[in-house]
Amino acid sequence: MPDVSTTIVLREAHPDVEPGLGALHGYLDDVIGRMQGRPATADEIAAFAAQSPSDGLVAPLGTFLVAGETGADGDEVLGCVGLRWRGDDVPEDAAEIKRMWTAPTVRGRGVGKLLLDEVVRRARDAGCARLVLDSRADLVEARTLYERAGFVEVEPYNDNPHAQVWYALDLR
Repeated sequence: MPDVSTTIVLREAHPDVEPGLGALHGYLDDVIGRMQGRPATADEIAAFAAQSPSDGLVAPLGTFLVAGETGADGDEVLGCVGLRWRGDDVPEDAAEIKRMWTAPTVRGRGVGKLLLDEVVRRARDAGCARLVLDSRADLVEARTLYERAGFVEVEPYNDNPHAQVWYALDLR
């Protein structure tokens, strides 16, 4: 848990190697666990990661950011977020947020907002007209964060079988 002797930093990472891989596995563990109603197994996490290892979250298609805590005890991954600039299911005038996650131990402490603010800034600086994302209905903390940031529910823009809610944020 962050304290005065630590600093939270955001850095670009590749989702297939550390620290990005650890962040991606934290995300998958959380999401799969909620979908299954039990802790995710290592095999489930590995299978999902193998299906879409980088999911377009590396240059030039996108980027992947990891929030880390740097302090006396070393580095700890606190969260992650991906931003896809383009892809088959990314609307032409938009960038898409993917794999948004914060560690359960730091939820409600501003790490998610820090990550979200950074991808909004990057999309706006790149001239995107809007940001889109899909989510599950049971990811209440994430949905609350998106809605507080001004995202509104929209009609589905993709056919993600795991999504139940779609959002957009006008950046103009």
